[in-house]
Amino acid sequence: MRRISPDGPDRRWVSGLTEGVSTADLGEVSMRLLRGCGPRLSRWDRLGRAAGTGVDQVAAETLVWELVDCGLAQVHERRTRRGEWEAYQWTLMALGLDRARQDDTPPPDVDGYLTQTDPKDHPVLSSIREWLSAGVSPNEIDTRLVMAIGEELRAGRVPRGRLLSIVVGGHTKAVRLDEHREALEAAFGGFALEDVIRMHGRAVLAYGDFRFRIGSHAIDGRWSVPWLALTPETLRDMEELHVGACRIRTVENLVAFEEEARRGVPTDTILVYTGGFPSTLERTFLTRLVERGVDHVEHWGDLDVGGLRILRHLAAILPCPVRPWRMEPELLGRLPGRPLTPRDRDALAAWVADPEAPLRDLAEAILACGVKVEQEGWFLSASGGR
Repeated sequence: MRRISPDGPDRRWVSGLTEGVSTADLGEVSMRLLRGCGPRLSRWDRLGRAAGTGVDQVAAETLVWELVDCGLAQVHERRTRRGEWEAYQWTLMALGLDRARQDDTPPPDVDGYLTQTDPKDHPVLSSIREWLSAGVSPNEIDTRLVMAIGEELRAGRVPRGRLLSIVVGGHTKAVRLDEHREALEAAFGGFALEDVIRMHGRAVLAYGDFRFRIGSHAIDGRWSVPWLALTPETLRDMEELHVGACRIRTVENLVAFEEEARRGVPTDTILVYTGGFPSTLERTFLTRLVERGVDHVEHWGDLDVGGLRILRHLAAILPCPVRPWRMEPELLGRLPGRPLTPRDRDALAAWVADPEAPLRDLAEAILACGVKVEQEGWFLSASGGR
């Protein structure tokens, strides 16, 4: 038996009349649906995705109706033009919320994570520590993801999307990181999701006057436009590295990096894409270039707190001077920007108050004008024309 509760002339709720069942009586997929729905309204047409690999939309719909009959969920229906009722939303009843919390998986060991030591001067790990200490998110998946990302960063690895999904959810499609973007970016202290996590294989992207050998193969850093991909295996087997340039220009975002390479790179310059916050892989290659004669680095980043943090981190980890490039305060009035968020303002105010922070004049200018600028804006204005 099911209860029908009208919700206007063309909407209604359908709920069950029977007593709920224990968690032990529900299968793994049903529990996944319970935990993934929570107290919010969830879309009916996304049930197949929410159920995970191996469960199609029809099978997932059947499971939700079983949850309804158990008194754990309710379905929102609407009347079609033909006068028929169709499901388009669903959510959990109070009993379903209780069952979703009854999980055999132990809660995330936040205290255990916080007892471990982070590498010095790592802004993302410092922000993760603050976020976990504050206990700001009641969502267990958010917390598990943040901890898994922190463990990867501590180990000097770049967190990768599919591997995080396996660690947190059990398989490569169990957790969709973009659905957790808001919480993750808050934990990262303002860094975008893509600045911290890579959704593809690892490689340093570079272009310029450098040459090396792998076995019998001689490779030139200008052979492939707009970049040459240096995988971990390439860096491991690299021999006879010769550097003809005296300067490295690090670029935060991929579009800007590729556009700059296609427009022509000076012979004294090597472009290196940092992918936002540089990983151990980029750091290894940058250090090798410095050891072969590069005497300084110019960093081109976004005109926001993320760009400032990346610049300072590069200066802390590289054995040569690091200077800003195309990060002058006057660019704020010439390039398209976006309004600052309250989190941006707090971070920039702290930056200005730090006497050791670089480019405090830029931080003050960003605060004063109330906008932040992504470096792609250079190519959307007259400033980027050649």
